[in-house]
Amino acid sequence: MNDADQIDDRTDPAGQTSVAQSRNLADLKPKGACWYCNQPLDNVRRFCSKTCADDYRVEEEAFNNPAR
Repeated sequence: MNDADQIDDRTDPAGQTSVAQSRNLADLKPKGACWYCNQPLDNVRRFCSKTCADDYRVEEEAFNNPAR
């Protein structure tokens, strides 16, 4: 595989979207509760489960990209 065969996230729109979404979740500060369901957590975790993290991401995508 040469450099021309590799996809660069900076030029790939789908790659940019997934990178931006990852940054959005990483930008959330731990608050002692799940950002989705508000279940109490320690001061390190942002979500109580992968399901809550996925659901939060789906809702954020829908909110930030409303259907036209």
